[in-house]
Amino acid sequence: MNQRSSDSQVERNGPANPDAVPAAQQHVTAHFDSDAPYWDGVYRGEDLQGRIYQQRQAVVLDNVLAADLPDGASVLEIGCGAGHLTEALAGRGLHVDAVDVSQAMVDATAERIGQAGLAGQVTVAIADAHALPFESSRFELVVAVGVIPWLHSPGDSLREMARVLRPGGQLILTADNRARLSSFIDPRAMLALITPLRRAWRALPRRTPRPLATNRLDFPRRIDELLVGANLRPLGRRTVGFGPFSFLGRPLFGERRGVLIDDRLQALADRGVPGLRWTGWHYVVRARKL
Repeated sequence: MNQRSSDSQVERNGPANPDAVPAAQQHVTAHFDSDAPYWDGVYRGEDLQGRIYQQRQAVVLDNVLAADLPDGASVLEIGCGAGHLTEALAGRGLHVDAVDVSQAMVDATAERIGQAGLAGQVTVAIADAHALPFESSRFELVVAVGVIPWLHSPGDSLREMARVLRPGGQLILTADNRARLSSFIDPRAMLALITPLRRAWRALPRRTPRPLATNRLDFPRRIDELLVGANLRPLGRRTVGFGPFSFLGRPLFGERRGVLIDDRLQALADRGVPGLRWTGWHYVVRARKL
């Protein structure tokens, strides 16, 4: 497959008319267009947030290994971002179609893949996760990291992911966990979890305006229900990332201590300790198309 870099014509998919895209999705696209440099740097950062994103990617790659794909298998990566995972997938001998709704992210991925000398294994394009521009049953694996929280219709998108998967093909995705431990420590975050109190939480004064693009939190069981509804059966599940912890919006720990706490709690969660196993920041699940 040939890379479509920003220097050449990048394939553009999705609605030709911007007005056909829901306003919420337009805000998300603008958000990632403006934040592309941040998402490139976070996977190299040594702070707690960066380490948690790196842990999440490591768990995703563990699931790719568990999927036991043949050399040269066809993979669709939805939400390729700055291309760090794209590079890792192609480096494992997989042929990757990497897509994102953000032009800035597509450009960043194309540049990274070109610099890594992997252009022959990767195609980079713009695409909407709700209407994927691929024929049915094309891919052996679909990967969607950090995508579900930003979608206006996650159920529709999961059905699209299932459609482009071959029978028996696998999906690896992540979701932001509504049952994350950090939400149970900060009263403000707790208000956001309890449905009758959400209006009170939204009415709280904030130092900065609420962003137009916001990500959604989902309980793991809700994600599992959406997977089953899309004819996908979960195979492996875990949560990743503990912190940063705050109280009334103020950090409880410095970066160094926060990293140590995250390491300890993650080790306990990986052992299946009740109360920790399903309360990491990110829910990572691997599923098979029935």
